[in-house]
Amino acid sequence: MPTNLTKQGLPRPVDDTWRSYVEEWDRSLRAANRPHTTRYNYELAVTQLADFLGGSELPEFLAKMDMSPDDDSDAAEDPTDVGRKHVEWFIAWMIDSRSASTALNKYKGVQQFFNYLLECEEIDRHPMEKLSQPNTPDKLVPVVSDDELTRLLATCRGKGYRDRRDLAIIRLFLDTGARLTEVANLKVQDVDLRRDGILVHGKGDRQRFIPFGEHTGQAISRYLRTRSRHAAADLPYLFLAERGREQLKPNGIKIMIRRRGNAAGIPHMHAHRLRHTLSHVWQREQGNESDLMAIMGWRSPEMLRRYGASAAAERAENTHRTLNLGNRV
Repeated sequence: MPTNLTKQGLPRPVDDTWRSYVEEWDRSLRAANRPHTTRYNYELAVTQLADFLGGSELPEFLAKMDMSPDDDSDAAEDPTDVGRKHVEWFIAWMIDSRSASTALNKYKGVQQFFNYLLECEEIDRHPMEKLSQPNTPDKLVPVVSDDELTRLLATCRGKGYRDRRDLAIIRLFLDTGARLTEVANLKVQDVDLRRDGILVHGKGDRQRFIPFGEHTGQAISRYLRTRSRHAAADLPYLFLAERGREQLKPNGIKIMIRRRGNAAGIPHMHAHRLRHTLSHVWQREQGNESDLMAIMGWRSPEMLRRYGASAAAERAENTHRTLNLGNRV
């Protein structure tokens, strides 16, 4: 995590020159109505690049890889002096210290930053020109089984504020497939208990109404009664921190779900697995794909393929077992 954050929680490089360029870029992203999450992810990637070039990680990594540290540029103090090798070092370090998929996300964020500098004529040539993005293995996102869901929900038994809040959150993720930030940013007025659904504000501030079932509606109703006695009940946000007067933010939800998962014996539990589980079951049961795109807030059919890979694998396995081809002779 970056050490420097703005009041809006956006990352900023340690170096002043790098910081000024990132702040100028952020102004452009705001003007283009890019969502806060997109701005955060982009600017985190560039902040990490800047701090990598100016910190101790670069010489340590190059020594580890037995690579030459020869560099007479001012890239650590000025992004306009960044060359291809600097980005290559950074991406290789991300692969080594994180993962290929994380490195790919950083590649895209850094690429957008230098696209901006090129368009503004701050640089004459893109440092990532002809630089291939890192290959990432196709991994099936694990879905949550019915038994695991039962154990997960069982950890929220209780009538206290935290149990009722956490149960409502988990059931919302499972029933609506909403994104982490969409659930975290829900407001009380976004819940419609007459129609049993929520109005979410997705990427690019695109709104969509997602219905939920009776169990989720019951969990939300019970939570709202408990919430009415909270010290911060007058705040607009639906989900509040257990103590104090503040919203339960996305990171707080992440921590909660991981803690509940550990208590249920489900390691590496996170909100995205619940979102993926809804998509998996929908496609496994051959639900309408256009309807799924509307529910999930997708604009590209490519997301159907990505999220449907696990369902396709399960269908193929079931078909293979049904055909029983190995026993035909």
